[in-house]
Amino acid sequence: MGGLGVFAFLGSLLEPKNSKTVSVIFYSIAGLGIWTVARLAKRGRVVLAAWILCSFFWLLIAFAVLFCGGMQGENGATFIVCVMLIGSVVGGRAAVVVAVFTSIVCALLAYLERGGHLPPQIVGYSPIGAWVAVTVTLILTSVLLRASLESLERANAQAEESARERDRALAKSIEAQKMEVVGNLSSGIAHDFNNLLMVISGSSQVLRDELESETADAHRVLDDIDAATSRATLMTRQLLSFGGGRVDDRSALDLADVVRSMAGMLPRLLGSRIAVRVNTPSEPVVVLASRAGLEQILLNLSVNARDAMVEGGELSLTLEVEPGFAVLRAKDSGHGMSRETLARVFEPFFTTKSLGTGLGLATVLARVEQFGGSIRAQSEPGQGAEFVVHLPLAEGSSYRPPSVRPGPQEPTFRGRALLVEDDGLVRRALGRMLEAAGFEVTSVANGLEALGVLQEGSTFVVVITDLSMPRLGGRQLIETIRERFPMLPVVAISGNPESDLNGAVPALAILHKPVEQAVLVQAIRRATGRGIAAV
Repeated sequence: MGGLGVFAFLGSLLEPKNSKTVSVIFYSIAGLGIWTVARLAKRGRVVLAAWILCSFFWLLIAFAVLFCGGMQGENGATFIVCVMLIGSVVGGRAAVVVAVFTSIVCALLAYLERGGHLPPQIVGYSPIGAWVAVTVTLILTSVLLRASLESLERANAQAEESARERDRALAKSIEAQKMEVVGNLSSGIAHDFNNLLMVISGSSQVLRDELESETADAHRVLDDIDAATSRATLMTRQLLSFGGGRVDDRSALDLADVVRSMAGMLPRLLGSRIAVRVNTPSEPVVVLASRAGLEQILLNLSVNARDAMVEGGELSLTLEVEPGFAVLRAKDSGHGMSRETLARVFEPFFTTKSLGTGLGLATVLARVEQFGGSIRAQSEPGQGAEFVVHLPLAEGSSYRPPSVRPGPQEPTFRGRALLVEDDGLVRRALGRMLEAAGFEVTSVANGLEALGVLQEGSTFVVVITDLSMPRLGGRQLIETIRERFPMLPVVAISGNPESDLNGAVPALAILHKPVEQAVLVQAIRRATGRGIAAV
């Protein structure tokens, strides 16, 4: 803008007819106006600066038309600069208003010029002045047009980015809804399946205690039932985690022992074409986590590796210790991943398999983060893939090695236990466990029946209740018992504790189905106190 002002000033000086004094005064005023507008623009008041500059130029052009030659082409044409300026900065409606107003004023000036009523002319028509005016008009018009186009491009880019952001938000919303649907479905399936596992596990334990020790074949069959039950339990926990399921109670665990235990199961799960290599330290590697969560991480990483090795291969599980962290590496010899796939490998529902769910590695990420760790993947096409999990070491946490499964035991309790469970099969399985522990068991199907029995005045040493039941649920039953029978201990059992609780009950012992008899007895001991009801 300043350069054009200098150009116009020099052009005015080249015209012999022009008064140099008038030219200096005219362009000094123009320069002062441009400087004022530039200061406003730098302060961020762009719209005000545009209106001032437009008005200033409009008045200068009107002055030139009125006193410097009238409507002789170049003077009137320069009004277009004002229209373009206000249109590019303020908007189309403002430009239309300026254009209409300018047209009316130009019509009035043309009328005055045609009738010879113009005031005395300071400077007459000049070809050089016309050339300068046209050049300035053309250059300013092109600059303003370019600015307008760039403004439109920026507005279009912002609109496209807003659209993309809206699409991303919509995709996340749809993904969240899918996760909610899958979570609700899987939680319901897992809850019912856990009830069946409760029956299988409980019946197996009772049979094991009643069998003679020399019946080795029968014990091997029961061992197979227990192994199948454990694997099915792991599957139900995986189903529960798909919907952002519960976080298992964390404790100090030996990760090396968990890896070695899973190594015995993985060959049967992955198939004979997958060779499993395990390398762990001989010393305990203690982390603060849940065993089910660690097993799920190992299982999902192993299944993912199996799917990447369609024609067979090798899966290597290596556990190392770094300062402050346990480092688990799961490496396969599969087909590897592209950079695009690697970037999305942990996204929920992202899968490269025709029948995949896209939830396996997303579940691994969720579990690792629940335990305060991190996971990264590295891979190249044709070079296999490696997943590296960092879990913080449980420094200062008390760790006790797992105990050996106890053999048949004599009953350890005396007294009456009230069992509340709506599923008949589960109710009978839990009843057998409690009777084997020495209790006289009274079984009912829901909370209302339980309250009726308690109000009859019967004496019980403990109440064992499911959390999800019709008519009166376990949480409402527990709250009522604490209000009416505050000294009566309660142990809760659930196939989906997070969903069933829906608001934690303080100081409540909760067991996750399927529950072993030893775990049930231990929970009852904690709830009742070691000296109460124990033989």
